[in-house]
Amino acid sequence: MLTIQIKLPWERYHAHPWGQNPGRVAEAEWPPSPWRLLRSLAAAWFRANAGQPTSGELRDLLETLARELPHIGVGKVAFAKTVHYQPNYKHPSSDADLATYGKTRHENLFAATAEPFCFRWTNTTLDDAQTALLKTLLENVAYFGRADSICEAEIVTAEPPAIGWCNPCGGRRIAQTCRDVFCPNPADFQATDLWILRANAEGDEDQRSQPTVPKHLVNQLLAADMRVDGGILISYQMPDGWPRKWLVTAAQTTRARPATKDISTGPKVAHYLRFSLQCRVPVAARFAVDVANLFHKTVCKILDGCASPALTGKDISGHQHAFYLPTGDDTTLTDLHIWCPLGFTRQEMDVLTRVRHLRWGNNRFESKNRFGINPVLIAAANEPPIDSGLTFGATAKAWESLTPFVPPLHFYRGSKERPKFNANASPEKQLFDCLKDAGLKEAVFIERLAPTAQRSNWDIVRVDVTNETAANGFANGVSATVHQNGSAFANAREIRRVGFFFRLTFDEPVALPRPSFGHSSHFGLGLFVPADLQHSHSP
Repeated sequence: MLTIQIKLPWERYHAHPWGQNPGRVAEAEWPPSPWRLLRSLAAAWFRANAGQPTSGELRDLLETLARELPHIGVGKVAFAKTVHYQPNYKHPSSDADLATYGKTRHENLFAATAEPFCFRWTNTTLDDAQTALLKTLLENVAYFGRADSICEAEIVTAEPPAIGWCNPCGGRRIAQTCRDVFCPNPADFQATDLWILRANAEGDEDQRSQPTVPKHLVNQLLAADMRVDGGILISYQMPDGWPRKWLVTAAQTTRARPATKDISTGPKVAHYLRFSLQCRVPVAARFAVDVANLFHKTVCKILDGCASPALTGKDISGHQHAFYLPTGDDTTLTDLHIWCPLGFTRQEMDVLTRVRHLRWGNNRFESKNRFGINPVLIAAANEPPIDSGLTFGATAKAWESLTPFVPPLHFYRGSKERPKFNANASPEKQLFDCLKDAGLKEAVFIERLAPTAQRSNWDIVRVDVTNETAANGFANGVSATVHQNGSAFANAREIRRVGFFFRLTFDEPVALPRPSFGHSSHFGLGLFVPADLQHSHSP
């Protein structure tokens, strides 16, 4: 007997029924499908072995699990959804001047459940090598379903309490106590069916496992009426007492104010979240601090006095609170990454996901029935995914700043036209001190970078070139808006500070202990990425 248990720390399972039009379904997939489990295992292998052809061991494991329809253990569940609106651009083909902006409604269906769910094979036995491989794959399964369904997967020997078992009926059955589940066909399943259609496979199985990347399976299915090879819909008999005993029809809303004043205590659900910044008018990259600060203020308003050092940054030291890091392409902001070394509890996650609208730019980008910025959660995990553009834990010999580093201390006195520089507080010296304070002990060479096409989007510091002292001191400098505490009084000089783009070169590859450094590092400034990432694609 083999049992795989999947826990949902956030107690939400986001997944649409496989192969169905999301606009025509009313509930999330439930129970979770075995086909999705096999896809997750395959994805975990590809993530750990990027660019490598699939191994025979992986295919044997997947096909062994597919030979038997597993029993699925589930707990009590409530079905819910979140709604967001994607701006879209419309104009008559005859006259682009008559362009209008509309919005498309999107529903994110999810199942809320406090219990883990399980897949149990009663007649399947794995050998030692297959068991070791399965354990390794499960350790790399960070989410199940959509990326915000963060999970912990493992092999268990004891049956979890408070769950009931869904049993395969052997075919299709229409009944109130049965639900259709998408499964691998025990009689006709091949491991490669999880990522490629057989009609698109050129040659034999060995060729299908080559490192050349095929078109994504979903894109293949769109041209094949969503019919996947090796898959079949099977009706499952739901647990005794379904739906009355297991279906919760009036789930408590997350909009209710937490019952306790301290929402920071409890298990940590995630350390990283990614929001898509949906807006009608693009926001320039130089407004990174403004957007991050606006999101932070909105979070503090939703907290309404509840204690959360991770979200507010109060009563906590050592840079353990949340980093709000907007990123985008060369010119505009498209995403907001939130990373917190301390981690977020479920209640703190609920607060972050309640930020639905940011009134950006004193509403000058809004009009009647139009939105400013709508943050939409698209990922949640303990570590940023590989495609996030951020590089927590990555090692590199050369790092470059994606946003300007602003020295924490003023490195000059007087005006920009007639400055007096402090030799002991140069920007390079302060950056070195920030790295050292963060725990980095390796020797590093620090050099300023000249403005590029991307960096020129920031306001270049311009001084009289005849003043050699000022020209050298502010060389390649940019003017950046910095974060101000709500109670702090600041003049124009305090609100805008001079920053620089830097390159860090080490003798050996190193991992930076934090994503950003310097003034307003928790609000998007001083963000460093490996130099090769900076030049290949800007996040």
